[in-house]
Amino acid sequence: MRSIRILIATAAPLSPEFGAGQMAINLAEALRAQGHDVTLWSPYPMPNLTRWWQGFQSIQLMRSKLDAFIEAQEPFDVIDTSAELITKRVGQSALVVARSIQPQILYTVCNLSNPLSLKEIVLLPLNYLFLIALVFLLIQGWQRAKYILCLGSLEIKWMKKWFPWWRDKLIFYFNALSKTDQLTLNSICINRNKYHSNSIKFLWIGRWAAHKGTTELSNFIVKRAASHPKDSFTIAGCNTNVEKYFPPALIHSGRIKILSSFNRSQLYSLLASHDVGLFTSKVEGWGLILNEMLESGMPVFATIAGGVPDLQPFFETLKPFPPPLQFMPDILSSATTMDDYYRICSWDKIAENYANTILANLKF
Repeated sequence: MRSIRILIATAAPLSPEFGAGQMAINLAEALRAQGHDVTLWSPYPMPNLTRWWQGFQSIQLMRSKLDAFIEAQEPFDVIDTSAELITKRVGQSALVVARSIQPQILYTVCNLSNPLSLKEIVLLPLNYLFLIALVFLLIQGWQRAKYILCLGSLEIKWMKKWFPWWRDKLIFYFNALSKTDQLTLNSICINRNKYHSNSIKFLWIGRWAAHKGTTELSNFIVKRAASHPKDSFTIAGCNTNVEKYFPPALIHSGRIKILSSFNRSQLYSLLASHDVGLFTSKVEGWGLILNEMLESGMPVFATIAGGVPDLQPFFETLKPFPPPLQFMPDILSSATTMDDYYRICSWDKIAENYANTILANLKF
């Protein structure tokens, strides 16, 4: 196969701190290793558009920036980007892959159906208008794309159900960590201390939003704290003040630690210093924190969302949420080899599948 000129355009900043940016960087590196010419693009820097009416304005600005970038470049063979950024110009410029990073329709519907604040309730009618506009852009993008690349088996199943006329376009891929992250997490796993305490340190990482299952998480923590007074809980990366969702006594006792934000380097110490991971999402794109927790040797109790069903065959330590009343982390330890997992959940394999399915079908 000759070298293919590929544009991977992401709506997120090109940084490992952002899931979509991390994904774009990893895929680009793997495709370049195959000999392809890959360009990464992001609309950032972007103005700070935070008001409700500016969400659609932000998307429109990204679309116009992408159009201008493509116009200024030599032609690409493949343009890989999220569906809402696929303008008429993008659709006519190359073979287009509509990559899914997260199930935006399901995210929005879930959050609108479960408002967490008075402000969210007041803005419901306006947010439903935004949802309608977003759905229009997504459908328009899917129509213009040659391939619709779904993230995980759950999403492709949902797409086949609701958009059966695009079955021939639908393919799916797994998410994975970089080789550097995998080596670091493997070291944490090897050096993880054998559990020998009568208390368990639970870890939950995620943005505080309805689709992340925050109500279910709060209910579990309150019940577990009452029945197991020596257990402790860390909520990290929530980006907001969540103390109000828990009894003041639990907060003041220090049994619930809230880390609203952290940098990438702190992730490893968080994983190493906790015993059990929690994943409570109702809707999820993939949930790369699953890979990070599991590869670090943590047992994880998870709802069936995102990449959970795709990861379960590789990890005996991936169990249904909520945890049973009585369990010990060592009981969940697994002797299963990681070789099969690394063969599937690696960017080399993802890029190989990408080349065999998409690039091999280019007509020159």
